[in-house]
Amino acid sequence: MENKIYIICGHYGSGKSEFAVNFAKKLKTDNTNVVLAVLDIVNPYFRSREIRLSLENLGIDVISDTLNSIKGLDMPYLSPAIKGQIMQKDRTIVLDCGGDPVGCRVLKQFSEDIKKRDYEMYMILNVFRPETSNVEDIIAMKNKLEQESTLKITGLINNSNFIWQTTVEDLIYADKIIKQVSILTNIPVIYVAGLKSIINKLPESINGTPFELELHLRSNWL
Repeated sequence: MENKIYIICGHYGSGKSEFAVNFAKKLKTDNTNVVLAVLDIVNPYFRSREIRLSLENLGIDVISDTLNSIKGLDMPYLSPAIKGQIMQKDRTIVLDCGGDPVGCRVLKQFSEDIKKRDYEMYMILNVFRPETSNVEDIIAMKNKLEQESTLKITGLINNSNFIWQTTVEDLIYADKIIKQVSILTNIPVIYVAGLKSIINKLPESINGTPFELELHLRSNWL
């Protein structure tokens, strides 16, 4: 998994930033040179840059706004360092995009450089959000994300949850919907994500590799 660009996108409220933080930590555990770049200009009050220092202490470089501050500004700006990191092929980049198609629009300015590298674009899905609760709406959202970013989604992540009330049955229900999306779009399910208490109980038949989440950004990740 070295030297790739991983783009984490999805509908607002899908849990993509939480996944992005956990995924960056996983890549770092695999002894990869990791950069987490925050592209979220849609929701300035909930971004992975909130835990910048804790990630940097793990050896993960974090790039967000142009000012070297933890909270940033009310109106965030993308750091010019992001383009520079994308051009460095010796690093693995995790791009945490803003929610919804509008949030993916900022990828356009980097898309040609991204296409020159090996990249994956993961769509984070929570079928318990009304905007992505069925096959048709998920595919429509997928098409909009691709259109706005001018990039192709290469993997689906089942991150469906009711926070602490999530059950194994909930993820199995979500799996059936996301499996149909996978069949219709020919996009594989890469991970099924959740808290340790749930992940350890999932049946082997569920689609995607189990991915254990630790909550870093807040006590719920809906």
